[in-house]
Amino acid sequence: MALEVVSTHEALRRATADVFASWIEALAGFYAGAGIEAETARDTAGSVIALLEGAFMLGRAAHDTAPVLAPARASAAIVRDALGRAG
Repeated sequence: MALEVVSTHEALRRATADVFASWIEALAGFYAGAGIEAETARDTAGSVIALLEGAFMLGRAAHDTAPVLAPARASAAIVRDALGRAG
């Protein structure tokens, strides 16, 4: 839905942007609580959300969960890397 509304309906675009921003901030807060530096936590959260949202779109288009598996593993690797740099 986000891709459909961003160029045609400003209020829905803003609402969509706000939702994504809130997800990123919540996840960044979780990562920061685990010891990841704030800027790295925000970058990591944005990367994970982007990877998974793209994977969900591919999975829905294919009617298959397989497109989600590699990005899920990549997301876990990104988080492990950020945690490794934190400690």
